[in-house]
Amino acid sequence: MRAGRSTVLTAPLLYNSSCWHPRIYTNGLLFRITVSGITESAFVSLLTVAILVANLMVIVTINSERYTKFIHPQPRYLVTSLACNDLAIGLLVTPLAAFSALVHCWPYSEIVCQIQALLRAALPQQNAMILVFMAVDRYTCMLHPDKYHKHSSKKGCMLVLSLTLVGSLTAFGAAVIRRGGYFYNGNGLMACEPFYQRPSLRILAACLFYFPTTMALMYFYGSALHVDRLRHRQQINICAVLVQPMLPNNAGKTTLDEASDRLASKELRQSIRTTRAMGAVALGFIVAVTPWTIQEVVTACTGTKMPPAVDFIITWIALSNSFWNPFIYWALNRKFRRISRSIIKTKIFRRKKYNSSVISSSCNVGHQESCCANRDMCFAALQKDNEDIIEVDRQSLGSQDRGGFPPTPPPPPPYHRGDIQHCHSRRY
Repeated sequence: MRAGRSTVLTAPLLYNSSCWHPRIYTNGLLFRITVSGITESAFVSLLTVAILVANLMVIVTINSERYTKFIHPQPRYLVTSLACNDLAIGLLVTPLAAFSALVHCWPYSEIVCQIQALLRAALPQQNAMILVFMAVDRYTCMLHPDKYHKHSSKKGCMLVLSLTLVGSLTAFGAAVIRRGGYFYNGNGLMACEPFYQRPSLRILAACLFYFPTTMALMYFYGSALHVDRLRHRQQINICAVLVQPMLPNNAGKTTLDEASDRLASKELRQSIRTTRAMGAVALGFIVAVTPWTIQEVVTACTGTKMPPAVDFIITWIALSNSFWNPFIYWALNRKFRRISRSIIKTKIFRRKKYNSSVISSSCNVGHQESCCANRDMCFAALQKDNEDIIEVDRQSLGSQDRGGFPPTPPPPPPYHRGDIQHCHSRRY
């Protein structure tokens, strides 16, 4: 029977879908395992692991000392908040569906179902709000850079994010906390989600999640990138106040202008790269959640159900957005890729970094074979030693001009670049 918009619906009892119901438990859970259930469970498990690993890598890399100089503080807080939100989805929402997809029943308690239904609705809504704040941040940075760098702050950013999270949990908590406000979706999500008594409420929830977010993302990022295209090579001088304290007192106006222009050009390129990466993340969100929104509106209007396989694919494509966010950011940011690889090699695989001073001190005539096993490192060390010798020679010449005695020059390096040609090319 088709449900009209004024029809009041009743949530199905969770006990009827529980794995401990006599109708299900007496027959045994092993007999409920099918090929489709194994496939769905494997997909959910792999997606959960991918979400956790990808977002942990984003949080660690973007807050490392090496990467903080390539991004402004406020977008760094927003990207970190988005990654933490996606990490919470990978920890609290998607893992519970792995076992239930395998046996096609709910194996946990009712309170767990209620909590998961709340988080299933609140965390994606918070995700959408963070994307909107990121778009507003990039819009302000590109169109009004002077005001942006003057008024952006960590406290204000974290205050807005905290208020939106509390608002999302409160709004959906009012709908889920009552009995009958949640149910087990055994076709699409393979877990619990909110239940709306009226189809109009379901349509309203889907539309408020999708349409304001999509329109805001398209407007703010479209305006920011349009300004970038119109600007071409024009540089906005927003850094004169930052550059002036770093210059000597006798620097003239020309030196100040050149230094400020260089720093402004660097700031502009950095903002453009960040805007493009965040715009791609927003586009990925729109592509992922559009089929799910259409499905919610169509099923609520017609009172019908989608085929289980189609419902499963559409629902989990929308949830896979938590994995595509860090992947898109990784694919479009060269510095992020380089620093993340370095962190993986040094922190996870425990590969040691070579210190040029150690190599330089160990490069002597008696250890040519072990020293020159890596020719590039040895040449870099010798080049650094030669630069130090040149600097000492300059200091000695300056002392001679002042009538002083030059310091004793250091001994020459044991061998030069020509000697490296005779070294072995073995690798460590």
